[in-house]
Amino acid sequence: MGRVAAVFDVDQTLIQGATERLFFRYLVRQGLLPKPRALSYLGGLALNPKERFRDKTYLKGLPVAETLELARRCYQEEIAPRLSAAGVACLREHQAQGHDIVLLTGSLAFLTLPLKEELGADWLIATEMAHNGSSFAGEITGLHPRGENKLKLLLELARAQNLDLSRSFAYGDHPQDLHLFRRIGYPVAVNPSWRLKRQARRHQWPIRSF
Repeated sequence: MGRVAAVFDVDQTLIQGATERLFFRYLVRQGLLPKPRALSYLGGLALNPKERFRDKTYLKGLPVAETLELARRCYQEEIAPRLSAAGVACLREHQAQGHDIVLLTGSLAFLTLPLKEELGADWLIATEMAHNGSSFAGEITGLHPRGENKLKLLLELARAQNLDLSRSFAYGDHPQDLHLFRRIGYPVAVNPSWRLKRQARRHQWPIRSF
């Protein structure tokens, strides 16, 4: 019999806000991302909104070491204060029961790594960025953890780490989590959008506020 996991989305579930959006603004304020370039990037997203979650070209050419340092500072100053006390309490309850903790998010891996460390989570599945050692390429490496890809990546982890998803829990706020919810034993809608709330009521999934 496999181990039980508790899988937590990050943005709007454990964190009240969008972590990468906070980081983008932080990079601009700190001067690493010049305002003209930031505005050009945002303009590109407006013209091609379907790519807004995968497009990381704003990071292209940024120095890895300095960006990682700013990511940790951004976490401490902007993200950690938005950490939900109720969400942390729920996560701690699962840890007390011996459940493996998985953070599963479309946000940047290097930005959410401090959250994994602070919470003592066992696994982090997030967006990995390509780089050449000194600067970022502005491209994603591997699958982008969003929608169906969240489930694919979790299934890979479950096979590798002997996690029993039929006995496991998942917490999320968005319809993009539905692929996962349909394969997990105990899904929980947290701060759900109206579309997810409708599905939760239809399937009689618990609805919680963090």
